[in-house]
Amino acid sequence: MSEDFDLSLLKGLEQGVILDVLYRDQILRKVDEERIRKMKTQLQQRQWKGAKSASSEYQKKSCARCQKSLGVLFSRGAVCSGCSHQVCTGCRVKLNPYHWKCTFCYAHEEIKVKTGEWFFEKRARKFPAEGRHETAGAKLLKTYQKLR
Repeated sequence: MSEDFDLSLLKGLEQGVILDVLYRDQILRKVDEERIRKMKTQLQQRQWKGAKSASSEYQKKSCARCQKSLGVLFSRGAVCSGCSHQVCTGCRVKLNPYHWKCTFCYAHEEIKVKTGEWFFEKRARKFPAEGRHETAGAKLLKTYQKLR
């Protein structure tokens, strides 16, 4: 869709209705972007809260998420398949009886699902030459603004 749209074929009322829809779409996209930004900020705060520092505390055997001390024989913790950090049983989310992830990795994947980011990552891997394209609505708005 690289061509401009010919809006001269539309009547004034039709143009108005289409523009109303496009402006509403623009508002909804901004609201959705704000929602996504908030979710990513919360995830980042969760990461900082649970991150181990490079000090001597990191040398102790402790959970990467809650910093709870891990035992030698019992409550030893296990390595998360997502981030490779050692976490206690309280900081795990079971996906099925045999597979789990730490709370941070689980939240990160959940955000990817809620935002649709997983789809765009897969598409970018499948079609690496294609960049980010404008939506048809954005092109229509630009064409209309050129006419004014």
